[in-house]
Amino acid sequence: MIALALAVLYIDRLVDQSQNAVYQAVEATRGSRLLISQVNAMERYARQHLVLRDPALLEAYEAAHGDFQATIRELLALTAGNDQEHQVVALQAAEAALFADFTGGKLTGAGDEVAERFQELADRARGILNSSSQLIDQQAEILGRTAAEAQRVLFGLAFALVPLTLLSVGVFTALIAHPIRQVDYAIRHLGAGNFDSPISVSGPQDLQYLGHQLDWLRQRLNDLEQQKAKFLQHISHELKTPLTAIRESVDLLGDGVVGPLNDQQQEIADILRSNAHQLQALIEDLLSFGTSQNHAPTLHLARVELKPLANRILQNHKPTLLSKGITLDCELADLSLYADHEKIGTVIDNLLSNAIKFTPQGGRIAVRLWQEDAAACLEVTDSGPGIDTDEWERVFEAFYQGRRRPSGYVKGSGLGLSIAREYVLAHQGTISVVEHEGPGARLRVTLPLEPGRKTT
Repeated sequence: MIALALAVLYIDRLVDQSQNAVYQAVEATRGSRLLISQVNAMERYARQHLVLRDPALLEAYEAAHGDFQATIRELLALTAGNDQEHQVVALQAAEAALFADFTGGKLTGAGDEVAERFQELADRARGILNSSSQLIDQQAEILGRTAAEAQRVLFGLAFALVPLTLLSVGVFTALIAHPIRQVDYAIRHLGAGNFDSPISVSGPQDLQYLGHQLDWLRQRLNDLEQQKAKFLQHISHELKTPLTAIRESVDLLGDGVVGPLNDQQQEIADILRSNAHQLQALIEDLLSFGTSQNHAPTLHLARVELKPLANRILQNHKPTLLSKGITLDCELADLSLYADHEKIGTVIDNLLSNAIKFTPQGGRIAVRLWQEDAAACLEVTDSGPGIDTDEWERVFEAFYQGRRRPSGYVKGSGLGLSIAREYVLAHQGTISVVEHEGPGARLRVTLPLEPGRKTT
């Protein structure tokens, strides 16, 4: 704004000075030329009057004298304060003296003297005309200097504006970028489910208001998260009580405690027992998920033999494998690691349950366990429909169900892989979907053999 104001000021000065210079030069030149013509007119009237003695010629001379004095006064106003003013004053005095002598009768018969004195006036008038031309040159020179000065100032402002603009851009970018980074950081934390840290955004008032709104949203999300966790805990515990009664009743019926069952009744009892076990697994998933959402899993670390643990879990799933006609290929190395026995068992169980769920009737599941560097690697590969590449990360989100599903698929809770990821991360390990040749999906878990002998 300062640069624009200075630029306008210099341009206005330049325009005003040029206008004044042009006006003065034009008016001075016009007045000088008019003086010459008026001197010639007065000389003609005066000399004719000397010859003809006509009063009308004397009146014409007096009128011409009045016009001459008016022009002189205009020139004096234009030339006030410069060298040309003295010439105009001298011309005015000389003409006034000539007029007084002529009208006073002192030059009645002196024609040569009248011509000489009018010639002197004409020379003075031409001198003023020449001075007017010189004045134009002087004004043009002054105008050129002013224009050059204005040009230097404007160029200086232009060069000064470059670093000042860059400095201003840097300062305002820093002032605005910092609160924007704070907003981005807050949004990322909200997206990651971190609702504990208060959100505060500095900077302009609008961004501070946005920070207050984000903190309000954080509090609301935190309240909803706590309500969801409480709901999951309550509903899970409430469901376990009637489920226990159902399982015990089904076991009594299946064992024939209340009387022998025929084949059809036994088949129905087996169906009830299978669905009761499936419902219990879903409730256990809900309980595990609610616990992991409230706080980080607490690990009770001890030495865990992976091969016997995996074989025991595989044995528990043998009835389901037989009912679906699934072939199981196992290649398990003798490995042990320092971990939480129950949670590692849950990870293996959830991976195998997921593979069985998506493997069609008569399919194949491969389980491999080996050591790579200082880590134990577990892979479970099914022969189901597989997982799309864009879902490789999302399948570990809570309640997410993949798009590809085999025929006869029984929808689960969508919590198994999410709980497995929580437990793997608590052991400082990794879990991911890996690319492989052939049908189905392959999930790999990598666990350090010595993650640290302290409870996380």
